[in-house]
Amino acid sequence: MTAPAAPVSQPMPMDRAILWNPVKKEGAGRPSGRAPYPVFFQQEAVVALQDHLKASPEQAIFGFLIGSLFRDPDTGVLYAVIDKTLRLNQAIYGDKTEVVVARLWDRMQEQLARASGRLLGWYHSHPGQGLTLTTHDVETHVKFFTEPWQVAILVAAEAEGVVGGFFRSGSSAAWPETPLAFYELLQPESIRADGKKRSFIVWKNYKAFNPVAPKPAPPPPPPVDDDLPIIRSSADDEAAPAKSQATAPRAPVFVPDEPPAPRPKASPPPPPPPPQPRRPSPAPAPPRAPRRTPAPSFRLLEPQKGPAPRRRSRRVSWLTLLALLLIGGGGAAAGYWYFVLRQPGAPLPFGLKLPFGLGARTPPPAAAAPATPRPAAPRPQAAAPRPDTIFARFDRLSDTLSSAVQRYHDRATMFANRQIDCAALASGLVVIENLWINYNDERKTRMASFDARRAVRDQGLYAGVDSVESQFERTRCQRP
Repeated sequence: MTAPAAPVSQPMPMDRAILWNPVKKEGAGRPSGRAPYPVFFQQEAVVALQDHLKASPEQAIFGFLIGSLFRDPDTGVLYAVIDKTLRLNQAIYGDKTEVVVARLWDRMQEQLARASGRLLGWYHSHPGQGLTLTTHDVETHVKFFTEPWQVAILVAAEAEGVVGGFFRSGSSAAWPETPLAFYELLQPESIRADGKKRSFIVWKNYKAFNPVAPKPAPPPPPPVDDDLPIIRSSADDEAAPAKSQATAPRAPVFVPDEPPAPRPKASPPPPPPPPQPRRPSPAPAPPRAPRRTPAPSFRLLEPQKGPAPRRRSRRVSWLTLLALLLIGGGGAAAGYWYFVLRQPGAPLPFGLKLPFGLGARTPPPAAAAPATPRPAAPRPQAAAPRPDTIFARFDRLSDTLSSAVQRYHDRATMFANRQIDCAALASGLVVIENLWINYNDERKTRMASFDARRAVRDQGLYAGVDSVESQFERTRCQRP
């Protein structure tokens, strides 16, 4: 993969930005937007992230932040502009974000190269755990997001409203619980002629500190507690537009799951249309909401459906089978009557005769001992159910992985009793990791055909492997 291009020289767009600072507790100083590597959060990406959270308020969400780096030519400040989100449309069990990033890292790098974008960070939510990065979140950020300008966004839908925060690793040990200030980058439609700015940030724990451009005629606003006038945010001004009013954004949006469509061959341009009489220009339309589109989906584990297998044509019609069954049944009934039910010496019906003396039947002797009953003929056993060859390999891998997880927990018990060492415990972890890779490869192909039983078992296997990883980390043994 080629190295990203150098930052583009461009002044910071302060004239169309809103500064958002985290709300401070009483007695603290006034927040400031002066921080290294300022972040500008474009409104398209703001709406995409909040739509993702709205679609899954009780389940953890995950995604990447895509954009560009710029350098202000006057001040030399390096700043980032987030203009896209790359979302994961699958459930996340637990809080092992490091495992999720490791599985998606190669695919994400391919999408970055295809879109000519730069990875600026990631976002995540873990409902019910507060607005603080967990230990797993800190490990994920430190391991994969090593650039000083990369950030982590944590969002949550709480009872009082939506809360969020920007976090960046630093020298202070309190950085996982210290949200940073950021700028909301507005579209031209969000800036009115009277200087008011329309915001789409609805986070209850942030406050805007940008002054609004003064109107020429109206008197000054009444004094407030803060010495800076405050703009009206989306919670006080207007609600965000519905999805049905959205239009395509200016920046190209890529969809990771679909291959790029082939470019059509160039065709000669059509002849120019005949000149039309000039019509009077219509009245100017009111400003529309910022262009917004849902974030591109990142479906790693959903396979492509192939053509359905053809059924073999039935060469014998059902009428022919019915006729054969009737003839066979009639013949069997006639034979049973002739050889079992018919009295000895009784003539055949309709004067029929059989050749070679087959019609003669002598009665059994009167004093003959009762014959032992003949054992009943064994009933034909029903054909064994045909094995489900489509899921044969997947089921075998599921059984093997489940057994390996159980054996690992047995080893963990022995390790706790000091019966085995770290090397023996690590060998069990290596077996599970290899089986987990093979299981995920087969799962990508079969997930679209899962039934309820296999879906429940898949979630159980995911939780089992996650528990193995957590248990091994607690032993403080060196990973193989």
